[in-house]
Amino acid sequence: MKKIIIMLTLSLFAATAAFAAEGKVVSVADGQAVVEMGADAKFKKGAGVKLNGKAGKVTAVDGTKLTIKASNAADLKAGDTVKVDKMASMQGC
Repeated sequence: MKKIIIMLTLSLFAATAAFAAEGKVVSVADGQAVVEMGADAKFKKGAGVKLNGKAGKVTAVDGTKLTIKASNAADLKAGDTVKVDKMASMQGC
């Protein structure tokens, strides 16, 4: 039983860690940050994300650039490195 709980915990951690990606802020305006992501980052318009731990939403996708509306966007500057995480869906809750 103990092995099952440990494996479940590790797999849950691995699944949440896999959705994290880093990017660089290109510009900030009107509470939105444009972030240049790597080619392997897969985000869709309308997706819920966390920008450096604060909830936000992808408002536009242009190639590898994401426009993210978040409460902490105004605190960012061009050139900052940020962490973008996909928010877990709350299906069934």
